[in-house]
Amino acid sequence: MTVLSALLSACDAAGDGGGGGTDGLLKPTAQPGATTRAGGLGSAALAARDVDGFTVSTTAGRRKVRVTEDACAPLAYALSGTTVGKPMSTVVREASGEGATVTVVLAEYTSDEARTAMDAIGTALDECAAGFTATVDGEEHKVGKVAPELAPEGTDQAMGLGATVERGGGKTPAKAVILRSGNTVAYLSGTPSIPTALLDAQLVKLR
Repeated sequence: MTVLSALLSACDAAGDGGGGGTDGLLKPTAQPGATTRAGGLGSAALAARDVDGFTVSTTAGRRKVRVTEDACAPLAYALSGTTVGKPMSTVVREASGEGATVTVVLAEYTSDEARTAMDAIGTALDECAAGFTATVDGEEHKVGKVAPELAPEGTDQAMGLGATVERGGGKTPAKAVILRSGNTVAYLSGTPSIPTALLDAQLVKLR
């Protein structure tokens, strides 16, 4: 699992509705007309056959995570490959290859909540680009300056993020790419990178 995934993976506020204003802002409401992906999220999830040279596995698990500032929470979740808000369903894959480890979370939302999640990440980047601190299972992690990076074309919305995470006296680069296709959002987070071959394979399956 990536450093940031180990840091912030499947945190309470992202998956179970943590406290504070962030949860109230992002909590989706059930509305008529919600769409679902044909074949379900599983049809868009990466498999080992989709990317040569990579090992792909199914993963699950939750950690206790607290972010010092609620405003930074969506950014923290995105960098960890954890969902923002409360999607209807999720699928998680972990891929390793080309010297990188990447967590991919596909999340299907109701109505306009996918756009809301993307907007929340952008707002958090504006407010927390200088960095923030999170506590995971009682251990402090410092996320340094977060900068926007190039994101691929081919989906309804896309953004890239880069940061450095300090824990246990060491620093590790962390990357994230967040892609929205309709009501589905793919959160990819990797250290020290997200290989192009893996990203391209997920883009093809997400379209």
